[in-house]
Amino acid sequence: MPGRAILAVALLAMLLPQALLTAPLSADDGMLVVDLLPRRIEVDSSFTGSTVILFGVKSVPGDIIVTLRGPEAPVVVRRKRRVAGIWVNRDAVAFRDVPQYYALAASRPIEAIMETEALDRNQIGTGHILLNTIWTRTADEIASFRVAVHRARERDGLYASEIGEIVVIDDSLFRATLSLPANVPTGEYVAETILVRDGEVLNRRESRLSVEKSGMSAEIFNFAKGQGALYGLIAIAAALVAGWVGGVAFRKN
Repeated sequence: MPGRAILAVALLAMLLPQALLTAPLSADDGMLVVDLLPRRIEVDSSFTGSTVILFGVKSVPGDIIVTLRGPEAPVVVRRKRRVAGIWVNRDAVAFRDVPQYYALAASRPIEAIMETEALDRNQIGTGHILLNTIWTRTADEIASFRVAVHRARERDGLYASEIGEIVVIDDSLFRATLSLPANVPTGEYVAETILVRDGEVLNRRESRLSVEKSGMSAEIFNFAKGQGALYGLIAIAAALVAGWVGGVAFRKN
């Protein structure tokens, strides 16, 4: 057992930044020390997904829950209705600050760690994400539109359908592995680590992850963002040329 403990401490020393190991900690801070690798992911045309590893140490007994979410953006959900034999958009609800990606890992089954009310309060699990409305244009229940938001992201693989496992060593060191799909949105992500005992949150830590475009796609994105008017003119010109070339080829055939 002593050999295993020494190995665990050595592994922690290699993984956690030296600043975290040497910085003075308050009593609450010492309960939970966390880091994330990598902190930056580059996305290009050949990107097929990536893996994020969150690791840390807890100094008191308790369960660990890890969530990774982001970036947040408004989302509009529309519902079609049949009017005079034609399907048209009639109902719509707009939600604010919807995470485009969400993943969850826990050291035990989540229902054994927290009650439903606490899961709602801490927004743990896709079914407990708070979706506040910006505006509504429907007489229907808003709940069905919230379900549609979750269903669309689960279909695209952006809301993980399964809870990941957290590996705990000697009731102190822990590690969680979270997967990002190939279609993960670029932007800023927040990994939150929560230490829970008897259903109560003892401590929490946040780690930041940046997912950025790279290569040619990044150059085009930055140009479009910085030179919007010029990019629009180039896009229109390219469309006109493509249409002209297609017309010439069609006439020759």
